[in-house]
Amino acid sequence: MLTSIWLWLIALTLLLISFTPGAWYKLWFFEILGAGYLWFAALTLILLLALFLPRFRPRRWKLMITLAVGLGFYASTIGTWYVPRWRDARTGGLPLTVMTYNVNYQLWETSAVTNLVRANPVDIFGLVEPFKEQAAELLDNVQELYPYYYRATGGGLSLFSRYPITEATTDNLGTRHHSLFASVNVKGYPIRVVVAHPLAPISIANFINRNQAMAALATYATQQSITTVIMGDFNLTSWSIYFRNFIINSGLRSVNLGHGLNPTWFYADGARSLSHLDHWQQALKIPIDHIFVSKNVRVDQVITLPSGVSDHRKFWVGNPAVLGWLYVRIKKTVSKTKWADSTLKTRLFNRGMQRWLKQKLKS
Repeated sequence: MLTSIWLWLIALTLLLISFTPGAWYKLWFFEILGAGYLWFAALTLILLLALFLPRFRPRRWKLMITLAVGLGFYASTIGTWYVPRWRDARTGGLPLTVMTYNVNYQLWETSAVTNLVRANPVDIFGLVEPFKEQAAELLDNVQELYPYYYRATGGGLSLFSRYPITEATTDNLGTRHHSLFASVNVKGYPIRVVVAHPLAPISIANFINRNQAMAALATYATQQSITTVIMGDFNLTSWSIYFRNFIINSGLRSVNLGHGLNPTWFYADGARSLSHLDHWQQALKIPIDHIFVSKNVRVDQVITLPSGVSDHRKFWVGNPAVLGWLYVRIKKTVSKTKWADSTLKTRLFNRGMQRWLKQKLKS
C-alpha cells in the first residue's frame, strides 16, 4: 500500500513537470525544478520500464499509462528541437559566422581565451561577463582578426567584429539589466546585433528581473526593420515557459530549432579543480546560452565547442553554439520578426541580393 502511494506521488509529480506549457511553470519554484528536466525525463522512462518487471505483477496499468503520458510530453518537448526545418535546407546567400561565449571573470585566463578565439575564428562574436580590462587584453591579442570593437558601459558585455560597427550603445530598456545594442555593416547590408546577459534566477528577485529583461528584449525585437541577431547567456532553458513567451512575442527563432538542444552549461575543463557544488552542477548539462535570429535567416549548422577555462561551452551557428554558423536569407521586404543563439553562420539571400553580391565580389 505504501509503495503504491509513493509510486503514484512520483508518477504524478513527473507528469506535472513534463508539461512545460502548464501555468505552474510561471512560478519560480518550477523554473528552478525545470533545470533538471532531462533527468526527470530519464527517470520517467526508467520507472515505466521497471513496472514491466515481474515483481510488479499484476500490472499497474493506470500508473503505467500516467507515466506513458508524461513520457510523451517529455519526448515531444525534447524531440521538437531535433526535427529539421525546411528553411534550413535552402542554399545560397552571404555567409556570416557568429559566436557567443560566456567566460566567468573569476576563471579568466587571457592566453587560454586568446588561443580558443584564434582556433575558432568567426565574423562576429559576443563576449559575456569578463571585466573591461580582461576584454581589452583579449582585444590586444586578436585585433588583427577583429578590428572593430565595442565595450558596453554596463552588463559586462563586449562585441568583436570583422565588419564595421556603424553604431553601438548600451541600454537597459527600462529594466535593471543592461544589454549591448549594435548595427554591423556586413558587405553593405546592415544587421542588428544584441548581446545580453539577464540575471540567473537564483532568487525570486532575480527571477522577476530576468523575466522583465526578456520581455523588454522581445519588444525591442519587434521594433526592428532589419535582420536581427540576439545572443548571449540568458540563464533560461529551452523548455522554460519564459523562453517560449520570448519566441512568441519577439517573432525570432532559436537557432537550435532543428539542430538539437546543444547544452552549454555546466561544463568544466579537466585541468580545473571543482568544488562540491560544481560537481553536482556538472550533471545538469542544460542549454542556457542562446542565439535568436530573424525568420529570414537560414541556419546552416550549430555546434557547441569545448568550454576551455569557462563553465559555459561556446556556441556557434552555421558551423559551431556558444559558437555557431547561420545563413541569413534576405528578402526585399524584411519581416520585423526575428530569432538567434551563441556562434552562427548567416547567409543573406534573395535572387536580387545574390545578383548584387556577385557583381560586388567581381568588382
